[in-house]
Amino acid sequence: MSFTRFSEQDRNLNCIVYNEEFMECRWNHTEGEPNSTLFYWYTSKPKQECMNYIQENGYNVGCYFSKDKIIEFEDFNIYRNGSNDSGNISSRSNFQLQNQVKLYPPTNLTLNMSENNELLLSWEPPAKLLKCRMYEVRHRSNKDKDWQVQVINAQKKYVLSSVDPEKFYTFQVRSKINQYCASAKLWSEWSPAIQWRKDHTQSEGSAGLRTIITVLSLLGLMLLVVIVTKNERLKVIIIPKIPNPGRSFDPLFNNHNGNFQDWLGVPKDALEGFKSTYRENVCIVSESPVNPSLTSAHGWSYEQCGMTQIPGKVPILGTKGEIQPKNTSPAMLFSDIAVFVESNSYSITKSG
Repeated sequence: MSFTRFSEQDRNLNCIVYNEEFMECRWNHTEGEPNSTLFYWYTSKPKQECMNYIQENGYNVGCYFSKDKIIEFEDFNIYRNGSNDSGNISSRSNFQLQNQVKLYPPTNLTLNMSENNELLLSWEPPAKLLKCRMYEVRHRSNKDKDWQVQVINAQKKYVLSSVDPEKFYTFQVRSKINQYCASAKLWSEWSPAIQWRKDHTQSEGSAGLRTIITVLSLLGLMLLVVIVTKNERLKVIIIPKIPNPGRSFDPLFNNHNGNFQDWLGVPKDALEGFKSTYRENVCIVSESPVNPSLTSAHGWSYEQCGMTQIPGKVPILGTKGEIQPKNTSPAMLFSDIAVFVESNSYSITKSG
């Protein structure tokens, strides 16, 4: 036995106008239920079936409407029908589409610090229509657990006073049609977060871009190092070699054998002019005995520059005319010294 289930307002169906650009009417399909068809009409328009069904797993779960099919401030009626062997399901719904608008989130959020230590947050609306917009701003610091929420009508800015420079702040904004234009209850999604911390402001998107730029810069630097290492000519241009002062003295030892004057190029005439031509010989004088008899008995003495002769000892000339000492034993040397002393004592007594 078949049956028909009908409800005046289908709670399983909802229509949303996205940023006044297109609309989707969706419902949930339960396993075992028949596939549904959808018909719609405005007060001033005839009924017609959906031309663009949205499907999941082979079942109709919604209908897509382009912008030219959307009429605000006029009743929009929907009839959904489904039937199978177990029965029929039918439902009707009614909407005012100006109340079903869901806007896109605001864009281009910026933060600026004023001279009065206040943070000025500004943004751009999601559509060209600037009227009938209201906004909700939420923010919190890294010390807060809950968001602070502020509703703003029409304005596209928000001022946060008494900012603590030691805290880290996060801001987000969303929007919807205000109460002066419709009874919309659908807020947009929250905008991407923008953050501020002690003279440093960045959004999530710009933070990712800066990370990419940093990574690319490091890769470029590494590539430059590899190129410089492999290319000797480029290496000399970018990293010139520091001259070694020790190499300047190589000719002194290699070509001049350490002769500093020759290495400097000093003329030989100048060097000869600095040489000394004066020579002085050492002269040693000894006194002969006064008694001539002692001269023959005990030997003789004489004056000669450059040498001293012991009495009684005749100098021996070498092969080259040099005077060479005669080998003398210690006993003979002592005897010669005694004779020399005796002769000097005699001469002194004689003269006295």
